[in-house]
Amino acid sequence: MANKPKLPSGMTKRGRVYHSNFRHQGEVIRKSLSPNLTVAKKMLVDLRLSQHRRSQGDIDNEYDLRTLFQEWILSITQVRAPSTVKRYEQNLAQVFRILTINNVSQLSAIVIERFRDKRLSETNGKGIAVLPQTINKDLGALNTMLNWAVKRKLIGCNPINGLPKLPESPKESRALEANESEDLLAHSRLHWRRIWYGYLTTGLRKMELASLLFTDVDWRRRELIIRASSAKNKTERRIPIDEKLFEIIERQFEESKSREPGEWSDRKTTSRIQELFTKNHVFVTTANTPLGGNVYREFMSSCKKATIETKTEDAKGNTVETVSLHSTRHTFATSLIANGADPRSVQYMLGHRTLDMTMKVYAKVFATQKHNAISKLSFGSGMTFRNDEK
Repeated sequence: MANKPKLPSGMTKRGRVYHSNFRHQGEVIRKSLSPNLTVAKKMLVDLRLSQHRRSQGDIDNEYDLRTLFQEWILSITQVRAPSTVKRYEQNLAQVFRILTINNVSQLSAIVIERFRDKRLSETNGKGIAVLPQTINKDLGALNTMLNWAVKRKLIGCNPINGLPKLPESPKESRALEANESEDLLAHSRLHWRRIWYGYLTTGLRKMELASLLFTDVDWRRRELIIRASSAKNKTERRIPIDEKLFEIIERQFEESKSREPGEWSDRKTTSRIQELFTKNHVFVTTANTPLGGNVYREFMSSCKKATIETKTEDAKGNTVETVSLHSTRHTFATSLIANGADPRSVQYMLGHRTLDMTMKVYAKVFATQKHNAISKLSFGSGMTFRNDEK
């Protein structure tokens, strides 16, 4: 029987894989190395050197990607919604499926470009080519993880920071027609109907309404205070509350007093829900947690029930317009403009940084109004406005 090879100090073997097991400045460093002893010995030397450099303030990128991923997921699980964590896990699963590297130091622009080429050549489960925006989301998750690691001083720098995204197919969220808004509310459960009404009558962005607290309601003036910390342009603004929305907020306030944490089928998710439980937010999920990624999913589900067409394609099959949660914001703006609101007031309520952004909405509404006016002439054949005319 052959003698077992003597392992160097600071190394152990579990199963077929060698692991580091040494102390550095009072901390036990345990990491998976390799099933090959020669490779594991070299990795152990590199690891010891890396730990020494870190103690001297010299942080490098010698960090195992998958170990970093596990540490990052553990960290964000404590502060992010379960749906967000799941989405990040799915994004990085695609990255790790294709990348053949193991270490952060091996990441480069060339590696990312090869990843993109591979993904662009693939199709999804329906045989449709993977879209550039899907690939950008996968790499966006990787970029977020690396930026987190830099802040935690686990790595020296993010090697893909600043890498340009793939060009995405231009898509624009369209405003809902009046009958579509009515159908959306009519086919939604009461819980979500209140939330959709809030978006439709305030024009707030997704997270502006999601982060709204009861302390942000000016009950006397009947206005919503959008805090600078919640606003995209970091400027506070006030939005008037219509009569029906005011009644909804009053009901939400009364019902918040008896809110209880929701439960889920597994203990881990239930624990997470209980940590996020809130009585302070005006609008919450059905589990009484702050609104998050589930808002988009519920909105699209409500649109489907209301038989609202959520995608418009051109003659070549390219998507030119979509209906998304952002459509409620376009609906709000379009309604204001169509009813004679002045540009500055609309700009203020939408929280646009410049008037140019607001005027783009005006131009589109007026183009429709011009063509519709001509079509109502009592003589001649009139004109019909086409959606592809800008």
